Amino acid sequence: MREQEHKREIERLWVEKLSVYHAQRDLEMQEAAAKKAEEARIRELVEHEKARLLAEHRAILLQHHPKAFAKSGFQ
Repeated sequence: MREQEHKREIERLWVEKLSVYHAQRDLEMQEAAAKKAEEARIRELVEHEKARLLAEHRAILLQHHPKAFAKSGFQ
C-alpha cells in the first residue's frame, strides 16, 4: 500500500515538474519571438530613416560623391 502511494506521488511530482518545464519553455519561446519581432521592427525603422535621409540630402551627396551615390541605388 505505501509502495503504491509512493509511486503515485513520484508520478505526480514528475508530471508537475514536466508541466513547469513546458510552461517555462513556452515562455522563453514567446520572449524570443517578441525580441525577434522588435529587432525586425527596429531594422525596418533604421532602413526607412536611412532612405529618408539619403533622399533629403541627395543634392549634397551628388555634389561630393556622385559615383558612390549612383551605386547606392537611391537616385
